[in-house]
Amino acid sequence: MTHTTWQKMVRCTVVAALIVAAPLSLAACTSSPASSDSTSSASGVGARWGACMRDAGLDVEDPDDESVRTGTYPAPDGGDGQAFTRQAQECSEQVGVERADAAQQQQWERQYAKVADCIRDRGFDDLPEQQPGVLDFNDYPRADEPGFADAASACLAEFAPDTQAVDR
Repeated sequence: MTHTTWQKMVRCTVVAALIVAAPLSLAACTSSPASSDSTSSASGVGARWGACMRDAGLDVEDPDDESVRTGTYPAPDGGDGQAFTRQAQECSEQVGVERADAAQQQQWERQYAKVADCIRDRGFDDLPEQQPGVLDFNDYPRADEPGFADAASACLAEFAPDTQAVDR
């Protein structure tokens, strides 16, 4: 993964979505099986989710179906991140994406706390405290520094290997 690619992912807000209160970008959710008539992306979960978001006044493109099922769709630049998160959760529920259970949410909290500690241990000791279950590097000025992408990638691989990154 190139530094530039990591920067794009970092700027999207690297997050494990605790469906109840997290800013969005990385998430692990489950989905009801897609119906047999949703073979094209135009009629799938991603298209329905995108339409729901646009109906709510948010300027988003249709993500692919898997991005909606896993919750790995990027938040648009600017705007109210919490409002986006709330609407994304509502639209996900409307299109049949199920919430993660409490045990999964607790696992994310533990994993991302370890990832943040690991990044701090690798020389970025001023990384701000993160919300439970969230990794948000958007406002961290040192995220652009050499070595940050490598530290974050290594820590994610070690402590949260199932995390998916969003690349815009």
